[in-house]
Amino acid sequence: MGPLDWEFMHRQCLREARRLAPPADAADIAQEALIRAWKSLQTAEAPDHPVAWLRTIVRREAMRHRARNGVAISLDEHGDFADRAASKRLELLDLQVDVRRAVRSLTPQDRKLLALRYVDDLTQPAVALALGIPEGTAKVRLHRARGRLQQVLSQHDGGERR
Repeated sequence: MGPLDWEFMHRQCLREARRLAPPADAADIAQEALIRAWKSLQTAEAPDHPVAWLRTIVRREAMRHRARNGVAISLDEHGDFADRAASKRLELLDLQVDVRRAVRSLTPQDRKLLALRYVDDLTQPAVALALGIPEGTAKVRLHRARGRLQQVLSQHDGGERR
């Protein structure tokens, strides 16, 4: 792989950051992600899939940014949930906890497959390559892992999810 086009990479970072964070924070997140990418390339070789690699860095930087700048919400101060946005955030928090719990209940192989596909944002062919298995096998295993995850989630939610 040749040298990276940093202008292109900056645009990709900014696009992903805007998708993940408020507009006021997107530029800072994109800049921090680019710095992390550049530093990473000082000690390692450029990745085979630079855009997916960069998106992962942006997502992680967005999570760091939220953790650093997050605002704690006291339920005692906000006992009235007439605010739909606040109510929705609490529902999403429950869902995030359920998903984490459900993922932890999967086998290590299923967690690895799902992490490569959805955390590292690899395509199915890239997942197959990373695991050293045929692409068709990766596709079937991902399908089955998603099915098991869905089954675990529906058990946590009283069977309401499909």
